[in-house]
Amino acid sequence: MSVYSLKNFLDHSSQDADLPEAFQLESPYMLKVDLKGMVWIKAGSMTAYRGNIGFKREGMLERGLGMFVKKALTGEGASLTKAEGQGELFLADRGKKISVIHLENEAICVNGNDVLAFDPDIRYNITMLKKVAGMLAGGLFNIRLEGTGYI
Repeated sequence: MSVYSLKNFLDHSSQDADLPEAFQLESPYMLKVDLKGMVWIKAGSMTAYRGNIGFKREGMLERGLGMFVKKALTGEGASLTKAEGQGELFLADRGKKISVIHLENEAICVNGNDVLAFDPDIRYNITMLKKVAGMLAGGLFNIRLEGTGYI
């Protein structure tokens, strides 16, 4: 257990309310999404919400037949839920630490099980790893997220 002075604790745990970002860490293990529209979230990750938000599980063919076949053949790919509406959405994933990344016309490859949420403007695809070290660390396939937005 860490011991903090009150000032250190507040500095360590406070959020800047003036930040316009839709994704903010409520704690190292809890993501707060200021929802004004739509976001993709990992199925089963919603812990609480406030506001008018609806949830719909991703359809089998929602991202096209090619993505459906890739998911079926590789076993990779996160099970996603579409959250739509206005409000605050709180997400967590079995005590995993959370990092928020903003992509600016960039791409990143990650394990599909480690994707908690991403903006609807982010495109994703299942990719095969080419290096043996990556295969040994996490399997043959990863998710490639690309575009501009938060993950």
